[in-house]
Amino acid sequence: MSGPGRGDTSAEVDVTADPSALVDDGPSRPRQSPWVAMGVILVGTYGAVLNSTTMGVALPEVARDLTPSPLGVDVDWVITAFLLGIVMIQPGIGWLSDRFGRKHVYVGALLCFVAGAAVSALAPTMEVLVGARFVQGLGAGAVMPVGMATIYELFPADRRGSALGIWGIAVMAAPAVGPPLGGWIVTAASWRVLFVVFVGVGLGAAALAYGVLRDNGAREHRPLDLTGWVLAVVGIAMVVIGARQATSWGPTSALTIAVVGAGLAVLVVLVRWALRRDHPIIEFRMFAYPTFAVGMGVIALVTMAQFSRLNYIPIELQVVRGLDAQEVGLLLAPAALGAAVMMPISGWVSDRVGARPPTVVGLVIMAFSMWQLAHLTVDGSDRWVTIVLIIQGAGAGLCQIPSSVAAMNSLPSRFVSQSTAISQLIRQMAGALGVAVLATLLVADMGAVAPVDPPLEEAQAAYNGVFLVVFWLVVATIVAALFLPGRRRSQEHQAERAREFIESS
Repeated sequence: MSGPGRGDTSAEVDVTADPSALVDDGPSRPRQSPWVAMGVILVGTYGAVLNSTTMGVALPEVARDLTPSPLGVDVDWVITAFLLGIVMIQPGIGWLSDRFGRKHVYVGALLCFVAGAAVSALAPTMEVLVGARFVQGLGAGAVMPVGMATIYELFPADRRGSALGIWGIAVMAAPAVGPPLGGWIVTAASWRVLFVVFVGVGLGAAALAYGVLRDNGAREHRPLDLTGWVLAVVGIAMVVIGARQATSWGPTSALTIAVVGAGLAVLVVLVRWALRRDHPIIEFRMFAYPTFAVGMGVIALVTMAQFSRLNYIPIELQVVRGLDAQEVGLLLAPAALGAAVMMPISGWVSDRVGARPPTVVGLVIMAFSMWQLAHLTVDGSDRWVTIVLIIQGAGAGLCQIPSSVAAMNSLPSRFVSQSTAISQLIRQMAGALGVAVLATLLVADMGAVAPVDPPLEEAQAAYNGVFLVVFWLVVATIVAALFLPGRRRSQEHQAERAREFIESS
């Protein structure tokens, strides 16, 4: 059979007709069961994401239990230090994975996560707890992109959407379970027991990963771009932390503008530095592939929309409707479950018809839900809010995996580790910047993100204004998603990746 633009040969396989026909490890390379490996990675991923969503409810107990820090370290740094750890490790994930192998980096990340959890459980002071949480962040920050890259390599190109859709269940279900679980453990025992639980989960996941996973995927012993890593850490950390602290410092304060602006300037320097090097820590040349650039743009915009819901709906429900934290948590939980249900479906569909159809449909659903959130009333039904959030979660679940898979399938296999790491960094930055911009709108309207005893109609109008902005953001994302590949182009990318696999075998 013949491939595109090639002559007929008896030994050639028509990869465009059936890309999966090329995925055969052969007798010299026995195939690992991808579903067993998937299960192992799901355990580690779920533990890392669950940890990041349980700590919020524990902060009041932590503040009461530990004596005030003589260095002025506030309890909010328990969350911020974890975020800093994630930001510091992720720019180097591509280099670490290519240099030492994904299996070793994944197991090492889980052990780092366990070490941070163990010290956190025993922390005698706030300073020790913050330091331990930073170590935990280093581990958690590596688990997500390495796990995603490993799953990507485990499955043939025409099944990666389905596989990553199942992996996405852990990412989306954990936020629904985290706050109620954390609240129950803290109430029944203590916040220290919360960390003990994660020590057990992490050790179990590390043991399973060491025994089951194989060191699959491309390997490259390229030199370490230490300067680029430092620039990436400084720039991304300043943008994320500056945006995160905008609600405390003031969105338009000189400090917020200076920190975020300086971070963006450092990132510009990083891009210029990377484009002049043969082996940069972050390969920005990936963005020369149009599908990858469009896919990352869609991911960034969807993340901004998602973070608006995660951050401002809870505040709105408490300020306008007077709900307590537990009531808000129960109201929001079904939205994450809606996304978790739709992710495997969206991955399966995208493998067969390309990324564009499910992404566009998902974004249209998100736009509808955002329009509804932009028109809530003070005396509206809480049940209707839950229904709208379920719809919003389902829309987000439909569009996230297809755009990610399309972006990664468009790249040569040597970029897999770097592409998963940079997608996680884009999510971090997009979420933080989106929250900061919307906070500016709320402060301009009400003087605060969560004002005390405001006129309810005015407060409702201010929050509605935020979600109207998000609605138009989603509409813009729909336009961008129209440039994602359809069925024919997706099959061409699948065939290219399958051909690479055979050549590397």
